[in-house]
Parts: sequence; C-alpha cells; structure tokens
Amino acid sequence: MPKQPVTYVGMLWLLAASVVVMLPFALHLPLWLIPVVLFAAGWRLWVLAGGASQPQTWVKAVLAATGIGGLWLSGLQFPSLEAMSALLLLGFAFKSLEAIQRRDALVVIFSGYFLVALHFLYAQTLLAGGYGVFSLVVLTGALIGTQQSVAEFSTWQQVRFNLRLAGTMLLLCLPLMLVLFVFAPRLAPLWSLPTLSNQAKTGVSDQMTPGDIAQLSQSSELAFRVTFKGERPEQKQLYWRGLVLNHFDGQAWKQFSQTYDPLQINDVVRKEFALHSDQVQQQGTAVAYDVVYEKTGQPWLFTLTPALSLGGADVLQAADYRVMATQPLQAPLLLSAVSYPQSARDLNLVPWLRDLALQLPDSGDTRSRELAQRWRATAANEQAYIDKVLAHFREQQFHYTLRPPLLGEKDTIDAFLFDAQRGFCAHYAGSFVFLMRAAGIPARVVVGYQGGEWNTKGSYLSVHQYDAHAWTEVWQAGKGWVQIDPTAVIAPERVEQGLAAAVQAEGSFLENEHFSLRNVTWLNGVRGQWDALQYGWQRWVLGYDGATQLALLQQLLGEISWWRVGAFVGFLMLAITLGWGLLLGLARRKVHEAREHQLYRLFCSALAKRGTVRATGQTPGDFAQQAANAFPAQAAVIAEFTRVYETLCYAPQVDAGAYRQLQHLLRQLRF
Repeated sequence: MPKQPVTYVGMLWLLAASVVVMLPFALHLPLWLIPVVLFAAGWRLWVLAGGASQPQTWVKAVLAATGIGGLWLSGLQFPSLEAMSALLLLGFAFKSLEAIQRRDALVVIFSGYFLVALHFLYAQTLLAGGYGVFSLVVLTGALIGTQQSVAEFSTWQQVRFNLRLAGTMLLLCLPLMLVLFVFAPRLAPLWSLPTLSNQAKTGVSDQMTPGDIAQLSQSSELAFRVTFKGERPEQKQLYWRGLVLNHFDGQAWKQFSQTYDPLQINDVVRKEFALHSDQVQQQGTAVAYDVVYEKTGQPWLFTLTPALSLGGADVLQAADYRVMATQPLQAPLLLSAVSYPQSARDLNLVPWLRDLALQLPDSGDTRSRELAQRWRATAANEQAYIDKVLAHFREQQFHYTLRPPLLGEKDTIDAFLFDAQRGFCAHYAGSFVFLMRAAGIPARVVVGYQGGEWNTKGSYLSVHQYDAHAWTEVWQAGKGWVQIDPTAVIAPERVEQGLAAAVQAEGSFLENEHFSLRNVTWLNGVRGQWDALQYGWQRWVLGYDGATQLALLQQLLGEISWWRVGAFVGFLMLAITLGWGLLLGLARRKVHEAREHQLYRLFCSALAKRGTVRATGQTPGDFAQQAANAFPAQAAVIAEFTRVYETLCYAPQVDAGAYRQLQHLLRQLRF
C-alpha cells in the first residue's frame, strides 16, 4: 500500500481537533497537558514547513518519560480514572508527533472520539453534551480534511465544506443513535476505576459544628430538583431529610460516636439500623414526587419524612428514616418516592434508639444543664417544658444571622445560649436538642434542606445548597417523633419565604457570589428557562434507566415480549434505511462533479452561446484551438484557461490558487 502523507492543511485540522478535544479536560486534569498538545502539534507543523526534522526515537522516548514523570509529580493516584485519562491524553498529544502518514492521523482522530466519550465521566450537563457534539463535528471534519490530497476551494471554503459534510454525516446518524438509546438494554458497568472525585464531597456533611451550615448556605450550587406528581405542598412543609445526628461530643454533632466511611454506614444500616414497616403508622395524604439528585460524592438522599415507597434506584432506609444510596453519588440519580408526612413514627421507642437520643457528654456546658433541670422541675409536663424553651428563644434577644460569632472550643452551648445569642439554624437546633436531653427528653438533630425555588417554566422545585437547614425531632409518648424547628420561632420567614427573605436586612445572602445571575433581576426569566432545559436533560436523558425504559416500552407496545420489541426495532431500522436511501440519493445517484469540471462546463457553455460548440469526445486542447480561431481577441484567455484546467486534471497536486485563477479567467471572457 503506497504511503499517503498528511498535508499541511490536514495537520491544521489535527491541531484544531486536538485542542477542541483537550480543552474541557483542563477543568479536571493538570493544566500543563494543554501546552503539551500545542507543542506536539506545532512541532509537527514546523516539520511539514521544513523548519525542523522528524524527531528521532530517543527524542520521543525522552518526551514520553518526561510526560509520565510529570503525571507522577502532579499527584495523581494510580490506578484511578484521572490517572488513566491523563495518560491517554498524553499519548494523544505525543502521537501527533508521528502523524506523518494518514494512518497515523487516523489513530489520533479515533483516540479523539474515545476522549469525547471519556469526558462524560467528568461532566454530564447539557453544556457538556453540546460541547461533545461540537467536538464530534470538528473531529469528523479533521477526518475528512486528512483524507484530502488537494484543496479544491479556498481555505475558508474548504473549512465550511468539511464542517458541513461532517455535520451532515452526524445528522444522518441521529435516527440510529436515538433507536439505540431508547431500545438498547440498560446494562450496569462491567468494571470501574477509582476516582479522585470520591474525595471531593459537596453538600450536607455527616457532622455539624456551629457555622458549618451557614458556610454551606453561601453557595448557590444545585443540590437536587423535585417534580411533584400531585399538588405541591406548602413551602413551610418542605423539610428534605438527609441525616440524623445523634452524638454530641461537646463541639460537633455526629451520626455515631465513631467515624464510619459511607460503605461502612451502609453495612451498619443493613445489619443493625434498618427501617421496619411496623415503626410507622401511615396517616394523612400521600405526597408523590420524583427527585433528580446532583453528583455529591456522598450517599445521602433527601426526601420528605417518612418516605414509604421508593423506586428507580437501589437505596437503603435506616431506622431514623434517612434514605441512602448504596454507593456515593458520582453521577445524577433519579429517585421516585411517596411520603406520608403526617404519619406517626416510633410510637414505641426501642431502648437503643432512646439511648442514642439521650446521649450527652459527661461534663461541660454547666449553665445550660442547670437551666434545663430547673425549667423541667417547674414544668407541669414535657410539652410545657418544650413550650417554655421555645418561648425563651422567641422572647429573649436571639437573632438569626449568617454571620454568627465564634463560640470557642469549650462550652459552646453555654456560649450561644447565654452570651452570643446570635446564630444560624445549626446553633438553634443543637442548643434545643441539648436542652431536651439535659431534661431527660429524647431528641435529635436532623440536617437536610428546607424549602426550594419553584420554577414556573418547568413546574418543578429546585433545591440549592443555600437551602441547607437543621431542625430537631423530639420523642413524645403517644405521638412518637415530633418535628420541631426552633429556627421557625426566631425567623419564621426562613421556612415560609426562604433564606433570602430571612437575612434580607443584614444583606448576607450569597454575599460571596458577586457575579451571580440571581442578583440580576431581569435575567431571572432566562435563568429559569435554562434551568428547566437542564432539568429536562437530566431527567429524560441522564435519568433514562431500566425502569424508565420499561415504562416507555409498555406505553408503546403494551405487553412486553422479545418478538414485539424486535419487530418494532426492525421496523424502525427499515424506516431509517429507507430514509437514508432517499437522502443520499440511492434511487437516483448524483455523481459529484469536481470543481475544475464545473468551471470547464461553464466555460464551454459560454462559448456555446456564441456558436462554438464542443463536440463529443473533443479534447480540451482541440476545442481551445477551435475557440481561439473563432474568437481571436480572446485567444490568450482561452489558451490559459485550458492550460490551467488540464493541469488540475492531470497534475492534481496544486493549491487552491489554481481554482481561483480559473474563476478569474472565466470572468475575463468578453465577446
């Protein structure tokens, strides 16, 4: 097979494709990989221009060793997805140094196709999808460009032609892609690599110290979106439960006295802490909804309490009514749930749960302990004591703020209740539970989110990190766990209107996000529409799992069977094939006419209008002589046009200037 070198223009296409494919990885991998790509492609162009020689084997070996050493020094863990991706990108960059022949260029381009797919492991947003399509168009344009031996048009015309052809090819593939997406079985991955993103956790943490949630509430990052299948509950009823914090060590509230990683907690829930159906007495109206959770690197799922029906994902339910995924969320997750918020829970509290809900440190916060014991001794019953504590929050000089003062490292409950009296939800929830336990009343801290922003464009609720919230549950005989939110006593607008309304006076809402679109009122409509598009992408594309596929097939075909699905897919494939046949002109094949032949046909037509007709089989040279005899004044133009045309026909290794020369000579014909 003869060698087919890549042209200079083909190398420009490779450079453009390499940069386009590499660019989004700069957000996730070492930035120095981008200059490496530019250096490798620039060297290749320099070689083609005659300014440098092809790198020798030892030079390429040194470059490869240096690149691998750079990856090692970048702190990437081996093996991991990030390390494997960076290694592939490095090979992608260095391969362009060897891209002399077309087969080398094909290796680079096909590696680029794989890298486009690889990036979706890092980002799966609508923007990432759009950029992926753009990358495919550029790569396909590069595939076309590297197969061209001569430019038939000007550079800009060639770029437009290649991109238009690439876009057309991908559009023709779109129906087949849709059929495969909708009907191909949704299989679990056969293997996986550990990722560093497992360490990058966002959202509500598994422990709470004063000020933690206040810091989280300065972020406008999306946590999850909710679509209600019936009437939407009132804003003040939207308490999205995530975690229950039972253990207090004097500073922080934690799930348990010892620290577990997420997988260990899953084992604890399965073996010792699972929810049993007899713990709940179902009451009230059901709230059915679908939730799409964002990637957080944590397993916590947020639902209305208690969620008695869960579908669409493999989850666990704990005895404290939390819902957890079996793996940390490394991709958006769709969950369908039905909750009964008015149900009674744990009317008979088991001893080990009671012990968890009464735990306090052996010492510390003496003033708060003495206050709780004094009030409990004078209260007629537990409810009277609870009312007295809430009245204390309401009547004293307590303030709700995102700028709480520091409480020190010891006696933080005392410092808040008696000295600072300024805090966020975590301060009020933690101190309230402390006062309950100090009086012998089982209580616990619940963390999650409260409220959300209703999107009128898409009719769904968006819950952001600034909606993070902490509240409490108190166990009462005959009632079970009763939800009490001390923050609602201090700042009722927080649960009725949202965080922005609660801290409007102090101006602390998202004060660190100076360029947030939320601060531009006239853009809120655009932001809502874009968010609705993002949600549609997540729910119907990223959330298209086996359960959704089964529901769609049942809607389309009724009874599901292999022959029904096969026949329907076969019909669609036949329709696609016929459509391709019509679009590609297989019934009436249109032969592509080269640019030089198009111009020569116009040349002959112009002469024919003046009475000089080219005979069938007459050579261009003979016809030029005939035309020159008929039009002596145009003899030089006719001869030059014919010479350039014959050069393009029999010696095609010329640049695009020859085509422009033909066009110029054609315009010079004057009769």
